[in-house]
Amino acid sequence: MTREELISYLTSRKKYLETIILSCQKKLEKAPEGHILASRCHGKTQYYFYNNYKEKRTYLSDILLAGRLISRDYHSKLLASAENELRAITRFLDGISATPIEEIYQRTPTAKRELIEPLCVDDETFAQQWASEKYTALDMQTGEEYTSNDSKHYRSKSELLIANALNDASVPFRYECQLNLKGYGTVYPDFTILNKRTRQIFYHEHLGMMEDSDYAYKNLQKINAYQKNGIMQGKQLILTYESENVRFDLNVINRIIKEFYL
Repeated sequence: MTREELISYLTSRKKYLETIILSCQKKLEKAPEGHILASRCHGKTQYYFYNNYKEKRTYLSDILLAGRLISRDYHSKLLASAENELRAITRFLDGISATPIEEIYQRTPTAKRELIEPLCVDDETFAQQWASEKYTALDMQTGEEYTSNDSKHYRSKSELLIANALNDASVPFRYECQLNLKGYGTVYPDFTILNKRTRQIFYHEHLGMMEDSDYAYKNLQKINAYQKNGIMQGKQLILTYESENVRFDLNVINRIIKEFYL
């Protein structure tokens, strides 16, 4: 959850708590005094009335009154808990800085920034740093590549289309970046993708020859290895497919980008 999402959630939660508190206060204004002890006897529920814990309980046959007294205790506890949570949220929202700590470095004059090693940076700077880091990738054989809009090379036309879609959406990624899966070995996911907003890493594998049984078997093994390493399909691991009879659909890629990578 990002800082903005947290603030938005807590602001919404604060309004909800205020509504609950107001409702509880109105309920308690009309609630009778006293408490109820309920017990089961011969398969039936019996109710006993008391004003305080030291006082002797008296049997109460009025079910409607018992219900009102039980509701009173419920609303009292709910009110106390809601007020406590509201105080904590209010203190947090009142105390949070107007300037996110990630933006302090970016707001520092350029001449001074050169002498600072930042502990935290804004999302755009973080993404630029991530994208500029060197990584180990698979070798590309001359003649087998497809060239993207930014003059980089890819092994298949579908991977080229995915790369172009990511570039068009300004999503930072690495192509065939080395990754070690414990118990399986080294793999090179087609795309290692950074969500700039959440800073979460995704691994996107495009399985382009699913009609080939050996290819499908090897990739199923690899997918299992991902998940054994905690990289779960539909969460950190995103899969797309095609075969001779099921063609690549760029609309699916664009939906995936909006759902996971932005």
